Amino acid sequence: MNTSVKRDSPRRYLWLVVLISLPAISWWGVLDDFSSEHLNASISSAGLVYGTARGINALVSLLQGTEINVPFVTFSIGEVLDPVNDLIERFSDIILLALGSLALQKILLAVVSNTIFTVLLSFVALCTGLSLFLGGRKLQTALLRSFLVIAFFRFSLGLVVLANSWVDSTFLDEADQQRHVAMEKFQGELRQIDTLSRREAEAEALLGELTEKRSILERDRKETQGELMLLAAQIDTAERTFNELRGNAGGLCKLSEIFRTCPENVQRAKDALDKLETSRDGLAQKLAATEQAVEDMQARMNCLAKHSRGESCSFWDIVPDAPDAAALRAKLNAINAGLSDFTENSINLLMSLLLKTVAIPLLFIFLLLKIVQRNWGRI
Repeated sequence: MNTSVKRDSPRRYLWLVVLISLPAISWWGVLDDFSSEHLNASISSAGLVYGTARGINALVSLLQGTEINVPFVTFSIGEVLDPVNDLIERFSDIILLALGSLALQKILLAVVSNTIFTVLLSFVALCTGLSLFLGGRKLQTALLRSFLVIAFFRFSLGLVVLANSWVDSTFLDEADQQRHVAMEKFQGELRQIDTLSRREAEAEALLGELTEKRSILERDRKETQGELMLLAAQIDTAERTFNELRGNAGGLCKLSEIFRTCPENVQRAKDALDKLETSRDGLAQKLAATEQAVEDMQARMNCLAKHSRGESCSFWDIVPDAPDAAALRAKLNAINAGLSDFTENSINLLMSLLLKTVAIPLLFIFLLLKIVQRNWGRI
């Protein structure tokens, strides 16, 4: 087997071209710039997918404990979304592996594209070139193999990224974008369900608040009615006492409406009667206001119940938006029907990411090693 390059062999000039070209490419840095841009774009794309997955996971976790309970409609969102939870959690964990692979490739690219590697490659290339014309066989072989090892470390990662970029743009990228759009659409549907369920929670909270307020007003009304009944009895007694005293006073006191002409006990009886009547009028006004408030509360509660059933209500402007139970059920049914598609889409996207970030780089590294290994003995 030939272990060196003969001085009169055409291979010597081919090696000379390689020894000049690779350092020039290294100093130029075009392969490094392209590889760095592709890795940055890949990290950004994978990060968007990861963010979407985590957003879906957060919404699913939030909605799993939600139970819709409006009049005549009761169902649990968690039962529908439970299959999504496990899938999306594992999906997010594996995407982290893909992001870790991309980050590692970027770090290694920054290391091998450092000026030190370029200077070392150029120096070994110069020494190897001189050995082709001046050195012996052993020196040529040692320098050529050293140059090949350094060149492998210097360019292998860039070539892997270049090949990976070609595979991605040719076969995978368009389909992956469509899959990501489908994931974002699914996330949007979950947001709509969350909005509808929040309306239900607000409506339920308002209904509870209105019920409590109405109970308080009902209690106040009963107490006011009791006080009015007591005052009515007291007024009746005070009025009889006053009329008695006034009748016994005789003279001008009995005929006049000016009670200054009456004895002092008649005036005191009149003052007491007036005070009781004033209290009665105040309680009557309070009772009327309480009864009106009770009616308003009941109207709001009836309105809320009507809107939860999809009916119209003239008082709707005084209560917040209630959930549309039919729309919410339709959304959940649509998600439930599309779970198989979502699962398939997520798995395909995950496999594509793993293929681009782990499998393809390892495959191309393996191929480059095989090429180097097959030509190692020919040097």
